[in-house]
Amino acid sequence: MMPHVPVNIIYVGWESFTDADKAVVNAACWATRRIYWQVGFDIFGFDAYSISVADAQGYAYIDSDAEATWLTSDYTIPGRSVDIFLVKGYATSTAGLSPVPGPCNKYLTYPYMTGSVVELIGADTNVAMPHEIGHYLGLHDDYSDPTNLMYYSVSSGGPSGLPVLTFAQGTQMAEHCFTSLP
Repeated sequence: MMPHVPVNIIYVGWESFTDADKAVVNAACWATRRIYWQVGFDIFGFDAYSISVADAQGYAYIDSDAEATWLTSDYTIPGRSVDIFLVKGYATSTAGLSPVPGPCNKYLTYPYMTGSVVELIGADTNVAMPHEIGHYLGLHDDYSDPTNLMYYSVSSGGPSGLPVLTFAQGTQMAEHCFTSLP
């Protein structure tokens, strides 16, 4: 058994997600698991939740990092899981936002971010989602290795075609309070 962390997927403005969008999310969930398995770490669960456009109070499209923070603090899912809020649009130059590290107390309110927000960006979601999970689990951006998952820009991956994580990064993530150890 390996260290593991459950993840919740929250579709924000669920009515706007097509079957093709859901296939992209499914592929990103599997890519996330394959990336983390490289360092003996399991990301699992991927329980799905939804927030309707009406209930999202304007957060179905994120206009600023402050809105992303409000979204997570307003709609967190109770428990010891990383919450990934999927949105169809994010107006900033980033494809996602997450606290580093994410808090153990998901009942914190604004200005605290209690989950990660990820823009649905086609195949690049396969890197954006696991990258933001890495932030939540305590990893900072990497500015030196373009094959590393935590590279500050979307990584093109290592020799296997997947972005890589180092043993040291796996060890650091194992220390997060949401991580269950064998």
